[in-house]
Amino acid sequence: MEHFWVHGVGVLEDEATERLTKRHPGWRFTDGTPPADAAYDVLVARSPTRELVAASPHLRTLIVPFAGVRQEVRDLLKEFPAVRLRTVHHNAGPTAELAVALVLAAARAIIPADQGMRSGDWTARYVPPNPTMILGGHPALVIGYGEVGRRIARALHGLGMAVQVVRSTEQTGTDGDIRIHPRSELPELVSRSRVVVLAIPGSPATDGLFGADLIARLPEPSVLVNVARATVVDERALYERLRAGGVAAGLDVWWEEARAADAVTGVTASTYPFHELPNVVLSPHRGGAFSLREVRDLRLEHVDAILTELAQAE
Repeated sequence: MEHFWVHGVGVLEDEATERLTKRHPGWRFTDGTPPADAAYDVLVARSPTRELVAASPHLRTLIVPFAGVRQEVRDLLKEFPAVRLRTVHHNAGPTAELAVALVLAAARAIIPADQGMRSGDWTARYVPPNPTMILGGHPALVIGYGEVGRRIARALHGLGMAVQVVRSTEQTGTDGDIRIHPRSELPELVSRSRVVVLAIPGSPATDGLFGADLIARLPEPSVLVNVARATVVDERALYERLRAGGVAAGLDVWWEEARAADAVTGVTASTYPFHELPNVVLSPHRGGAFSLREVRDLRLEHVDAILTELAQAE
């Protein structure tokens, strides 16, 4: 098997590529230009060009070393049905951890209480901010039951919640104590859930999934947490619902985001002033904790595991 690595396009750090090269010798590198003698079986790239995918008649596996796959890559692979797509889920644990943290912070009004304490104000102890709620014994709904959603569901169950999940398919059944429902039941499930967590992949199929109708069905009190994509939610409807009170939110994804480490200030996340609402916990899309060395090492380990598996299958 010949491994081919698209180098220099932000796929992995240089140190990581060096470590993988030692474990899997014989790799070839490129800046994105296909070699004249392309004969690779495995291509590792975040956003491969059509030329790179088509260059080798032996290509059977494309590894995208990230959890999410860009829509243009999925569209490209429709032209190459023999090429199998593999991704890594190294950030599933960190993303689930942040989702649960946002649930707890929003449900127990941690931010307003913290801000009060910093000025010597103990009001939150005697007059809880609205909304403030208990989670144990109440229903929770996780929309999306992949690597991230499963971890979130188990954590909420561990808090004593009755957890329901919705997958992208119309599958029904159970996974231990977790009940699986079809998407068609979303309106009823939302209307009786104290916690709703969005952990579904962003795609044209999920854009606007959590629209004005579902937002209006959120009961009081309840918490909505989004660690999926901002496009899954109706921006205006969510802001208006939160401004009306009775519902809290924890948001880690936004309609506008800072895209580079050297341009991190002055970026307005939404056209609506979510930052003015005391019942919202704001997080700057850090669920995957990609900037932590520990997470970068996890990504390396996941890529290494896929390559080892492919080599052993030869």
